[in-house]
Amino acid sequence: MKDKSYLEINEKITEMYRQMGYSNEPLYDYKESDEDIMDYKGYSQYIKKFNLKKSDILVIMKVITESAAYQRSSQKSMMATKSSTIIPPDNTEELKQIFKDPESLIQTRQTHEREVADISKMISNGLGLNTDFAYLIGLLHDIGHTWNGHIGERILSTIGRLNNCGYIVHNAMGAYILERENIIDRAIGEVKEFNPKTDEKEIKDFMRYVIDGVVSHNGEGLVGKIVPNKKTSEDMSEEIKKCFTEKGFDRKILPATMEGAVIRYADIIAYTRSDILDGFRLKNKNGNKIISEFDDEYLSIIGTTLARKNNFEGMLTLENKFLLEMYGLSKRIKELTPSIDKITTQEDKVELERTKKERELIEAKYKEFEKYKVKYAKEYINNIKPKSEIKTKVTQMMQNVFIKDLIEASKDKGYITMSPLTRKTLFALRDLNSKKIVPYARRIFETEDLPIAAQDLVDMFANVLVKTGIAYSLIPKEVRKNIKPASTYEECEEMKQKINKNEKFSYERKIYHYYTKQKPQNLEFIYENVLDAMKDITKHDINIAIGKEKYVGELKEIYESTKINPIKRKIGEMGKNSETITDKDKEKLLEQLLEERKKDIEKAVASKMAIEYVGGMTDNTVLAALLEKNLISREQLIEGYGRAEQGSQATDLALQDLQKIFKNNESMIYPDDKEDEEISL
Repeated sequence: MKDKSYLEINEKITEMYRQMGYSNEPLYDYKESDEDIMDYKGYSQYIKKFNLKKSDILVIMKVITESAAYQRSSQKSMMATKSSTIIPPDNTEELKQIFKDPESLIQTRQTHEREVADISKMISNGLGLNTDFAYLIGLLHDIGHTWNGHIGERILSTIGRLNNCGYIVHNAMGAYILERENIIDRAIGEVKEFNPKTDEKEIKDFMRYVIDGVVSHNGEGLVGKIVPNKKTSEDMSEEIKKCFTEKGFDRKILPATMEGAVIRYADIIAYTRSDILDGFRLKNKNGNKIISEFDDEYLSIIGTTLARKNNFEGMLTLENKFLLEMYGLSKRIKELTPSIDKITTQEDKVELERTKKERELIEAKYKEFEKYKVKYAKEYINNIKPKSEIKTKVTQMMQNVFIKDLIEASKDKGYITMSPLTRKTLFALRDLNSKKIVPYARRIFETEDLPIAAQDLVDMFANVLVKTGIAYSLIPKEVRKNIKPASTYEECEEMKQKINKNEKFSYERKIYHYYTKQKPQNLEFIYENVLDAMKDITKHDINIAIGKEKYVGELKEIYESTKINPIKRKIGEMGKNSETITDKDKEKLLEQLLEERKKDIEKAVASKMAIEYVGGMTDNTVLAALLEKNLISREQLIEGYGRAEQGSQATDLALQDLQKIFKNNESMIYPDDKEDEEISL
């Protein structure tokens, strides 16, 4: 692209570089590799980790794609709910018109899984890793995801917190689903049919590491270099458990293999592109697209990516220089800023003001520089023919740049990473999508009516598990001695007969049979998980009550009235407030609250089971159940079918917190060999 505009931009950038006059920090080498990037002749130590034949892995893949769990993912939302996944059962002509599907290309959970699998295989091939292993993790990584994208997961986690029974985390749910739906056992059986000599232990060992890749794939965790973490089977089991019992634990897990580390980036690379494409396809309730063109914020990111594609060293080097300088000045500002435990001198105060002004000056220059990035991107877009291909070609170009950069930056290393500027660009793109597209992709009823309706559905299903005695049976015998069951044996038998005979209880019958058919070892951790989660939730509730934490989640008013306000009253009864309460007071309060909450342990266990069951449903099944149980009306569904206009909804606090953390993490621009600590969100 060495045309006139390129030369003009290069000349302006060269002049800006001369005028800048700041440090000569060594920067990442952006020169393109001479070899074909996808034909790496070396190999990683991890490629020999498993002794399975390629044919064994192909059979396992077949079992996965034929499983009910994988098939359900085609009817689960990625970012946006498709019309075809929420058509009510009583499909009248009126509803056919409302629910006609103009969004057939919208990403589903299954199409996303396949894309992540493909990208993971490409990256692993370029790094000499085990490509089949990486592909299988990618194919399975979201098999435990709930309906309605991340909003479904958040709703169910909120309900879990309301009922003191734990969190729902789709990464870890994937591990439970593979066990509870006998997918691994079926895979072993089918492999043995084709290759009788295959060692069953080898398959289980292989699948153990696949599950680790699934559990540790969280794209909102570490975003610097992903270093594989050696761990035992017991370590992996403990990590799965903590995902359900410790708030935010899933973000802390590191994978055990390089292939698992690849998935972390492949997931983000995949959904950043599909989110943009969906943003161009989706319309709000007034028929306007969520985004109709690439604005300057997107063009600035496209400009950096394009410079990386074309190895435009002038632009890349100058941007890296700007970002490093701003990062260095921010660190110095933080060091000089007064705090409770820091005494600052007059010289420090003077330096602080000078440093702030210097930072403002560089920010102003950087904004001027961004204009050239935007111009560079516009020139590229103007040359794309036909115009209908702009969105596809631009997003594909960016995705390819991210994949290629990751391979080049990770080659011959014991970890997975990207070059600093490209990494910063990828996460800036994700951040921009989460601001401009993601909040407006939800249908109105999903934000307004779905949380309360889902809570009622969970309570209804939990009631079934209590009245049939299933939840009580999961409480250890030694504990049951001191707990009276909610239903007698006769009442339980009567309820079971009622469920099996009455057609009105079809959903109740399904959950009843789901849990009665489970192997005991698949359910043995539920009680322990509930107890551990109850303690973690109660600690967070106390911190929210005293103002040390903010409540982030759905059903805020219900949560505050039923859980937080009673704790505030207890603190008042202790003669304390948020300022005077001591650590000892908090420990005493924690013990008191836990004793009270443990009295409802049977209900908590039942709620946990109901949440996990509801989490496995598809968009359509959840909606059909809500309609059948009169928990959501056709009118609510029709009125809330559209999507809100930009700026018309309340701020999403969870998203805001994530963006705030991301924006504060300027160290992402620092090269890995300079800053040894992983960068964490």
